[in-house]
Amino acid sequence: MKFFKDESGQAVVELAIVTPILLLILCGIIDFAWIFSAQLATDNCAREGTRYASVVTSYSTAEYDTARRVSKVAADSIKENISTKVTYSTPENPSAGDVTVEVVSEVKALTFVANTIFGDTVKLKSKLTMKVG
Repeated sequence: MKFFKDESGQAVVELAIVTPILLLILCGIIDFAWIFSAQLATDNCAREGTRYASVVTSYSTAEYDTARRVSKVAADSIKENISTKVTYSTPENPSAGDVTVEVVSEVKALTFVANTIFGDTVKLKSKLTMKVG
């Protein structure tokens, strides 16, 4: 008596088990790259804002002017939801101390992986300090 092994459904079952895991990993990679790119853009805005605030001569309008400069250099992915805060280490004489610029941006999650972990939006922060002058 011969026994016939029918393995025609094996590949389909393996594919059904592996596909969700591969999709989860792929979505995680896409979300990580998107968030990492937005963080780099936020860091760039903080660097440019701090450089600008360190050479500005009108300290009374420094926060407004720096926010405009940061908004101008911001990438399209973070341009809508960006805020800037400028503080001087010696407010009574700003030219004698340091300036700190903090940039906060938000990006939307692209896939369900980041949406599950972070919610609808991911808040990114970058803070940089530079000597004035």
